[in-house]
Amino acid sequence: MICTNKIILLFLVFSFFAVDFAYAGYQKIAPGDTVTLGEFVFDDNFVATTTDCWVGITTPLNVEIVPSTTPMTANNDGWHYYDYPTVADAPSGTWPSIMICGSVARGDLVIVDKSFIVDWSVVSTSTIKEVVDESLTVATSSLAAVINANTDAAVLTASSSLFATLPASIWSFSSRTLTSFGTLVADTASAVWTAITRTLTGAGLDSGSLATQSYIDTATSTLTAKIQSGYTVTLSDFGATTVNTAYKAKLQVLNYAAVPTDADSLPTLTITDSAGTVQVPAGEMTWDSAGTYYYSYSIVSGVGGVWETVVSVVVNGETVKVNDYWNLSSSPADVQIIEITDKVIPEITANVRIDNMGTSASDFYYVYCIVSSDNNLCGGNDDVDSGSDTSYINAGSFINISLTLDEVPTAGTYWFKVKARALAETNWAASTKQFVAESGTVTPPASPPSGGGGGGGGGGGAAVIPPTVPVASYNSSDFNMDSKVNSVDFSILLAFWQKQPPFKNPLVDINKDGKVDSVDFSILLYQWKK
Repeated sequence: MICTNKIILLFLVFSFFAVDFAYAGYQKIAPGDTVTLGEFVFDDNFVATTTDCWVGITTPLNVEIVPSTTPMTANNDGWHYYDYPTVADAPSGTWPSIMICGSVARGDLVIVDKSFIVDWSVVSTSTIKEVVDESLTVATSSLAAVINANTDAAVLTASSSLFATLPASIWSFSSRTLTSFGTLVADTASAVWTAITRTLTGAGLDSGSLATQSYIDTATSTLTAKIQSGYTVTLSDFGATTVNTAYKAKLQVLNYAAVPTDADSLPTLTITDSAGTVQVPAGEMTWDSAGTYYYSYSIVSGVGGVWETVVSVVVNGETVKVNDYWNLSSSPADVQIIEITDKVIPEITANVRIDNMGTSASDFYYVYCIVSSDNNLCGGNDDVDSGSDTSYINAGSFINISLTLDEVPTAGTYWFKVKARALAETNWAASTKQFVAESGTVTPPASPPSGGGGGGGGGGGAAVIPPTVPVASYNSSDFNMDSKVNSVDFSILLAFWQKQPPFKNPLVDINKDGKVDSVDFSILLYQWKK
């Protein structure tokens, strides 16, 4: 275990082994907004650090816009941050971002996922009702102002009420006759209804036109759409998946009574990847049952990030579009704890395999720990011991690594846990293995009885393994011949310490000088863990 004078601590809470925790917890901003990426950073004495932190940001199109060597701003309280303003037409999706503190040279390198999401649905929180209400208020206020400004002064002073004498003034006006009133309606109708053809979507406004209900329903992307006639169209929310799997979509149509009802024709869908490339231009969904349709898309390879599915369906003569955003991991990991190879405390070692199941090579970040309960997750300051590292793995390949944790204090039942993911991914793969830690303690031998030959073999209580090779040619400290030099061999050495030969286990006299002393102990230390 490497000891350093300075260890960087980032106050983070890991949701260990959650398959999709990062995606659900990322910051979400609208295009044109500014995102703040930051953490509090302290050394091993919990003193705030104000240097050695950098940030890197990449767009969903895999374009690095902020190099990972960009320094972060730091406050005196240890808060390191970086403000990045997105442009108004920033691409939507997950923006892979990392925060790096420390260095490998000092042994305190920390890399943290700080990815965020740009989503067009965040652009406006105003509802159509709020906009209409505001417009009506302004219009009513303006109308009252015009009437107030143009009403006869005599009427205004005759009564405290603006309209108290207005009707009488109109009807008693001397030039108005019954005949003229009789033709007023016809004249008005002729002027209004014969001047231009009026339609709902072409009202002849100075600019634009009135919108239909269907325009409003399809203006934003949704998983559920309500049609003017009372029908409801719902598209399943897929969430996330990986390459070499399948994306599945399910569409349901309900009538006004919530009864599944068939659409006018089979719905079609378009699937677009995170780079904006259309992967499925017009896939026709399959009828499953009344009002229910499904579609399955096999993902052999693809660009990681946020993909979009748009379904178009005609119901009761109206065309409705609904969509689903989902996340694809292009370099998914697979983790296996093959074996706990060393169970003797305080050092526990596990043989672990990590596979890159994706179609592109990547650096993989892995975290491992030993906990005292299967329900414990790595992190949260309750680990028995923990560690982390990164390794580069080619597409379709794997690595075998030996992970050692050396702070297990007592024998007992523990759980070794490992999780890994590609640096640009949000999904973790994990594995857990239960084991029983052993103390490796050997009971010292009892003193030989009086007259028993001056100490004889000594080490009567030691774990004595008869040698299977000639003693003269064996110079290893592996006294029990289990292919490891560890605390068990050290205990055997102590059992024979400064005893007189012959020894029940002659291998303890490593240098063959007829003594078990500091020379043999030095040789054991040199071969320790080899």
